[in-house]
Amino acid sequence: MPMSHFRGFAKLFSKHASKYKTSLALTAVMFVAVLAGCEPTVSEVENRRALQQVQKLDLLQLPNTQWSLSSESIQLSFCRNRYNESLQAERGDLNRWRLVGDVSAFPDYRQEGLELLGELANDYDVLLWQQWGTFSSGLYRVAYRRGGSAPNIFNIMARIGRDERVCYSQLDQN
Repeated sequence: MPMSHFRGFAKLFSKHASKYKTSLALTAVMFVAVLAGCEPTVSEVENRRALQQVQKLDLLQLPNTQWSLSSESIQLSFCRNRYNESLQAERGDLNRWRLVGDVSAFPDYRQEGLELLGELANDYDVLLWQQWGTFSSGLYRVAYRRGGSAPNIFNIMARIGRDERVCYSQLDQN
């Protein structure tokens, strides 16, 4: 390519440089914004970790050598019956599924309810372990690391009971 073409381009570029700089800067900003949108947010990462913890605990028969359970139970009814329905399970069914200790033993529809329990775990720093569930509500105990101090169940009830996703909550001290 002859040098005159490059000189012509350079002359044209310098004449309209401010337009090109603005366009180039705008393109770079948009590119960075698109890339930033691809990264998961901190809360998404935290929700994913909490969900993984809830899923692991859901497979276990508790208490065990690593986990303890609160002596009190919390009955929760979620405002969307879809969540209650996805967590619907009799005590015996949960026991049998947990004896297998594999996620394939649980029904697929349960995942949506576990995602909600993961969000609650992340939002309130509390791990709820299900004892049973019906179409309208479920009974949960609070799981905590063995050797740690038992959680304050009244404090947990006060926080979770005010959550907009919970329509009804009750403490069962049996």
